[in-house]
Amino acid sequence: MSDLRAAQRAKRDALFLRGPVYFGWVSQNIPDQTSRLILVAQGFMGMSKPPVSEVTLTAQVWDCAGIQSHDQRSRVLQKIDRHCKEYWVQRRPGRTAVLHRSANSDVIASK
Repeated sequence: MSDLRAAQRAKRDALFLRGPVYFGWVSQNIPDQTSRLILVAQGFMGMSKPPVSEVTLTAQVWDCAGIQSHDQRSRVLQKIDRHCKEYWVQRRPGRTAVLHRSANSDVIASK
């Protein structure tokens, strides 16, 4: 009987450690806007089946990341261009930008 109880406890502990992280938590606890956008974009990339390596930066994505103004958005995109080697931004005139994850970032993430 105690073996069954230990197995149940192990399963519950694993579920707790792998629990979801909500976009609201990301907005409240991560002060850097660029980091928030990348985490939210990774979430949207992983939601599609099969997971994709790009996400269109729609109003929904910006809102989930807690980035409101056009000035903040342009500063975040510039910071991604300068400092984030795993990501690049495709700017489309008259349309929303697209955030791409580089092909070699999967290799970096697996190490």
